[in-house]
Amino acid sequence: MQVRFPYGDSEKVVDRPDEKVTGVYLPREKTGVADLSAEVTRALSSPIESPRLAQLASDRKSAAIVADDVTRAVPTREILPLVLGELEAGGLQARDVTVIVATGLHRPLAKHELDAIRGDLPVQMINHNARDQDQLVPIGCTYLGQEVLINRRFMEADLKLLTGDVEYHQFCGYGGGAKSVYPGLADAASISHNHSMMEMDGTGPGQIEGNPIRDEIEQVGRMVGIDFILNVVMNSRKEVVRAFAGHPFGAFREGVRLVDQMYRVKADRTADLVIASAGGFPKDVDLYQAQKAVSAARRLVVEGGDIVVLAECRDGHGSELFDRWMTEAEHLEEIFRRIQTKFVMGGHKAYQLAREIRWARVHLLSSLPAQKVKSYFIQPLASVQDIQTLVRAASSIAAMPQAPLTLVEMTGDSNI
Repeated sequence: MQVRFPYGDSEKVVDRPDEKVTGVYLPREKTGVADLSAEVTRALSSPIESPRLAQLASDRKSAAIVADDVTRAVPTREILPLVLGELEAGGLQARDVTVIVATGLHRPLAKHELDAIRGDLPVQMINHNARDQDQLVPIGCTYLGQEVLINRRFMEADLKLLTGDVEYHQFCGYGGGAKSVYPGLADAASISHNHSMMEMDGTGPGQIEGNPIRDEIEQVGRMVGIDFILNVVMNSRKEVVRAFAGHPFGAFREGVRLVDQMYRVKADRTADLVIASAGGFPKDVDLYQAQKAVSAARRLVVEGGDIVVLAECRDGHGSELFDRWMTEAEHLEEIFRRIQTKFVMGGHKAYQLAREIRWARVHLLSSLPAQKVKSYFIQPLASVQDIQTLVRAASSIAAMPQAPLTLVEMTGDSNI
């Protein structure tokens, strides 16, 4: 059996003996739409639980459109002109519109990246900066007692709308919806607070009802007054399957239902070796992002087993603080003690990685230097041949070619 694993902009092929394979866990793929413009236009013209965007814009003086950063493959460049067309139909001009990139605590987009998204549209496009107090305004406290500050330009806009995609998220259940605002447009302290709850009861991928993180996200969404969203669900080939427009919670939940249809899969047994791809670029742009594949694979591997992750990591580790926490620790337990002493963004990703490494041996095929990989308590792999060596030694093997997208639920004995 040959299995193809996305890797950067290409793929790696791994041979596996049929008799060892417990399962190849793939999304139930749906075909991408043939005409993206037609699909987005359909969604905008038939919004869910909301008036049309043009109607909402009819009495507004300005608008802010929130867009994802480069860690998501949303076709924002193709979507923006259609959203602007609706706004112009309602009387708003492009000069009245600001596009804000929801960076959270990710790096800002470079000028050429902003230009690539904007194209020739005459709109202003800016990065959010979670640490620039001049960019932020307080909106009040959440039900968990956290004071939240949100991007000033967004709050000053008469019309507030979000774009993005719906997919599984490690602790808030799903990306998409109001998550573009909180933590996407929030201050550093509240972003840290939001992430610090990642181990609370009810959190986790595919968890939405009773999830305290999602509850707080949607409370912030109500506090800031989101008017409209346009979210898409994509397949593993980064094609839009369907667009959802309208009410910030109603339209988002329709997207959630489609994500579950495509990406929630069942497994009846674990495996000694799980081979997982982070999903290719941009999901494997760095180790900070590719860690999601390790957590996804951990749901399938026996305790003390092996996880192989294929992730190019063209941008390296992805976070200086994550790198320091991993490399400064002589033992994994130091990372656990550190996060228990004080939650720090970046450090939380080191904790998540350490948690999975404590459960199973992790091996990585990437472009990172071997010594750097070893400093993360991970075994570096130089080639597919190294993976084949692990395959020959394993008694049972599972594969996850799109690990971050795929939510495996155990129907038999579970190690989750």
